[in-house]
Amino acid sequence: MSDRLDDNHHTLEEMYAAAAAAGRRRPQRAAALAQAAAEFAWGNHTGWFAYEPLEVLLSDLGRSLPSVPAPARPRRTLHVVTQMYQSGGHTQIIAGWTDQLADHAHEIVATRHMTSPVPAKIASRLGDRVGLTMLDTTPGSLMHRAARLRALASTADLVVSHCHPFDVVPTLAFADRRGLPPVVYIDNTDHVFWVGVRAYDRVVHLRRSGQDLALHRRGLPMERSVLRNRPLAVRGRTRRRETAKPQWRVPASDVLVVTAADSSKFQGGDTYFAAVEAAVAAEPRLQWRVAGPDPDSEPWAGLARRTSGRIQAVGMLPDVAPLHLAADAYLDSFPFAGLTSLLESGGLANPVVTFRGHRPECAVWGSDSPGIDHLMLRPKTPDQLRDTLIDLVRRPRERVTRGTATAQAILECHTGPGWVAEAESLYRMPQLLDDDFLPPVRGRGHLDLLTVSVQATNPFSRTSADITAGLLGAMPLTDRLAIWRQTRRGGAGRLRDLAPEWAAAAVRARLRRRGGVIPG
Repeated sequence: MSDRLDDNHHTLEEMYAAAAAAGRRRPQRAAALAQAAAEFAWGNHTGWFAYEPLEVLLSDLGRSLPSVPAPARPRRTLHVVTQMYQSGGHTQIIAGWTDQLADHAHEIVATRHMTSPVPAKIASRLGDRVGLTMLDTTPGSLMHRAARLRALASTADLVVSHCHPFDVVPTLAFADRRGLPPVVYIDNTDHVFWVGVRAYDRVVHLRRSGQDLALHRRGLPMERSVLRNRPLAVRGRTRRRETAKPQWRVPASDVLVVTAADSSKFQGGDTYFAAVEAAVAAEPRLQWRVAGPDPDSEPWAGLARRTSGRIQAVGMLPDVAPLHLAADAYLDSFPFAGLTSLLESGGLANPVVTFRGHRPECAVWGSDSPGIDHLMLRPKTPDQLRDTLIDLVRRPRERVTRGTATAQAILECHTGPGWVAEAESLYRMPQLLDDDFLPPVRGRGHLDLLTVSVQATNPFSRTSADITAGLLGAMPLTDRLAIWRQTRRGGAGRLRDLAPEWAAAAVRARLRRRGGVIPG
């Protein structure tokens, strides 16, 4: 895997060089090529979690945008997002933020939502207090979207970026923060490369492991690093476990362990699967249901067959809450943990298990969360994982006690006055405009090899040509044609890639308006 790591690094250097060559002569082309480079580095680990040449290029491009005046600051929070999804952790954070800071107005600004539908958890909140603006529904490049975002930011009292790791629009918009309110980035993808280290006054980490990685590998100064909990909408238990289990073909007397995660989060988890299967074989009252993966795919079909259905994947669910309500305990995915689902299940008084089968330096691939770390069950070996699951069945009193304590801790840390006070402190933090950033550090250790190996089988690992072709629609026509010819020679590029990106998004926006959701 070290060869793949080096190959990816070489490709990143080539993609950066193409963006830098466009530079100030063709800034709109440069911005799109820079985003392509960032997307490649996100999905194909290069040893970098931040790449300084790309940061400097985007900062220079962003400083060429029009400056903005400093108006009076209303109590209005600007949430910046690339795309929103019904199941996305970043979308859940936005929904929770708007709910818990109910005395603020909130504007959600999407930089590249394209033809995706507005998820119900956002659409249901839109109204007088929560608005939605789509930046990709009018003609213009990524530079134009960044200029518009900067203007919108000047009317808020706090800007919170929840953007995808490779989205350069906020990086361009906030390269020059004079005249803007405090701008913070939510480090929701703390385990991978992301762009924009220099664009924010503060980075809000949701985990200590993510904070440690940013301080040691991204070049982030400690003064810009803040540790906070994510907001959660803790629904509370509406059904008893015993009445919810039959929906999942589980007897009321059995102990149900559940997991909710995309199938990609289990790639390379052979020892994890073997440990759970061994636990199910040793304890006939133990069952495991997994939301997300296709039940007909491997290893899920084989696990179901060998355990007579006591281990089952149940596919994608429109709402995973009924599965959490049936659970007696929650098991985190591996090797890629899923903290949002773990917290949602823990909030229902389900004890939580996260397998720490990684080396210590790979802690960012596991789950940790301020305020509940001491309550998580954290087996470190496959045998310990097997025994932990068996103990959850055989020690019911301890299971209930730990689950109750977990729910109480989540309630205190992620909702109500405690969370609101921590969030409000972000609005009062002063801007940091000094260039005090440190050089990022490239690595080739266990963390980097694990990251590149997991990504090798991940659907987000795409070629540079495919990624660049997907961004042609964000370029001016002359650049679009020139780069399209290059991607065609590389075996990528389709005729439809020549269509301006905003056109399809605008059509979708009209359809949304007819349905009653006005995207702005």
